[in-house]
Amino acid sequence: MDTAEFLFPHDLAVSDTGIRKVLLIGSCLAEAYLAQFRTLAPQVGFDWLLFNNPTELPALGESVLQSYDFQYVQLSLRHVVRDDVVNFGGFVSEGAAEAMFARSRSFLQLMLDSALQYNRSHGLLTFVSSFSVPQAPVVASLDQIGSVRDFSDVVRRLNEELATLVRQYTHVYIADVDAIGNSLGKRYFLDDVVGFYAHAHYWGTMNDEYDTSAEHNAPPSGRIDPLPSMADVYTSKSDEMFQAVWRQAECLYRTIQQIDMVKLVIFDLDDTLWRGQIAEHYGEGVAIPVLHGWVAGMWEAVQHLRARGIITALCSKNDAGLVAARWHRAVGLPWLALDDFPLREINWRPKAENVASIIRQASVTARSTVFVDDNPVERESVRAALPGIRILGANPHTTRRILLWSPETQLAFRSTETAGREQSIRQLQVRENDRSALSREDFLRTLGCAVTVSEIATPQSPDFARGVELLNKTNQFNTTGIRWTSVQITAFLSVQGRIFTFRVKDIYTDYGLVGTILYRLGLFAQVAMSCRVLGLGIETSVIHAIMQSMRAEGQTEFCARVIETDANIVCRDLFSRCGYDERRDDSSLHVWSQAAIPPVAAHLQMELAIMDPQCA
Repeated sequence: MDTAEFLFPHDLAVSDTGIRKVLLIGSCLAEAYLAQFRTLAPQVGFDWLLFNNPTELPALGESVLQSYDFQYVQLSLRHVVRDDVVNFGGFVSEGAAEAMFARSRSFLQLMLDSALQYNRSHGLLTFVSSFSVPQAPVVASLDQIGSVRDFSDVVRRLNEELATLVRQYTHVYIADVDAIGNSLGKRYFLDDVVGFYAHAHYWGTMNDEYDTSAEHNAPPSGRIDPLPSMADVYTSKSDEMFQAVWRQAECLYRTIQQIDMVKLVIFDLDDTLWRGQIAEHYGEGVAIPVLHGWVAGMWEAVQHLRARGIITALCSKNDAGLVAARWHRAVGLPWLALDDFPLREINWRPKAENVASIIRQASVTARSTVFVDDNPVERESVRAALPGIRILGANPHTTRRILLWSPETQLAFRSTETAGREQSIRQLQVRENDRSALSREDFLRTLGCAVTVSEIATPQSPDFARGVELLNKTNQFNTTGIRWTSVQITAFLSVQGRIFTFRVKDIYTDYGLVGTILYRLGLFAQVAMSCRVLGLGIETSVIHAIMQSMRAEGQTEFCARVIETDANIVCRDLFSRCGYDERRDDSSLHVWSQAAIPPVAAHLQMELAIMDPQCA
């Protein structure tokens, strides 16, 4: 298994990334990336801008910047720390290292701000690579290891500073190249074994040519001993490093664009969350299987998934009472509780039926679900019954890595809604139990449902990231299924586009920000809503409320775009339910209405906090 696949698994990927064009900004290492990336991804167009110092980048038009899916910024360590660090005697003298580090921090800030010019002006999605830390302590004496007089530690601190600076920008993320190097082994590519420590480049065949080719020797080398290739002495894995760096960039893009994102992971129990069968191996007076290795790792993995807002569930052919009674024996450490799984189907019904039931309760789709089971028969029965579901569990030594390291289970940011998703699921179960005991009218009347409609004015709005997340992550209730980059959303706002969002809460739970609407001059361009609030009359009431507000601003005609996808059947009739007529063209459904706007549903408390366009 190569480093790229090891660190960034493909197992949960279904859709193509769709990257078309990338801008590289950086030093000679970025030029090397350019050559290698073009080979690794021939379908992608790459441009490169040389950047070594805090200078103004060339002016690029909006259409050019919109053509880039992202930019990859590689800052030169040498130009951050400057060459005076080579005089190591001066570097370790009293106060010199501290002064150099302070200067480097300031220069790093200047370089980063200059390199992010296109991000600041147009919101271009950006990945900034970390610096490669030298392979060994770079000190004058052992007692200075880990101090500011250890140049290796200086680079670590600069990486920390870089991460802090990056967090001050929007749509900018760290590409931790140093972590890749640590996994692959820097001995196989980092040039500090022959070059100076601040160079931080990769070595390759060119290093041999410097000494052996006529092009680089005038006159040709007259060495006494033949010079062996560096690859014969050290072994080169530079190509593998380049491959992993590109794969990391792809995965960052997949996560941020929420391609094939996982919302629900369903676990079997026996030989999946513990070794053996709970009925046979975890009774009183018997030797309990070992909990070390992959077992304890899976328990921790569940907790990490929960922290990311991924719903975890159990599906097991077992006796529910027995599982509850013996849980403390099967899970021998207080790391995982039965109640950590808000959805559970522990019975003797077919697994496919139970998995389908859990998916319905979670208000997600099979395509956003992963099922983990050690039994190949059960895995195939679920796969056959639920097309699109992703399956793991054959090898417990790979399951944890795939679940935790795949881009499809990562988050670009952790919103309030993400943090509260599990609690919301628990409250939804209470709500559904109460719903079954009342008529629909009585249930809605007692729900106490409040909706607040707001507007996002700029990409700097606190709700911007969550609003775009809904557009890019929601599949079922998404009227077009179109995914948006930060540059495209910024451009939409610049041409009188408006972004409305809405929050929902009731007596059971605060659902948070659950809907995003793109609107421009009477056109409802896209509506996306979490299915957790589906069936409460919210979506039509929000459309009606926005129309009423826009009528007050002088808009008299409205239309909408609905593009059918393979997942959005639940919202294709949204605008017909709002009283619109239908017209079709080749790509989408255009609908409009000039009739009186129906009132907001009687059971809803609707509040509008929409910006006055005259004050925008």
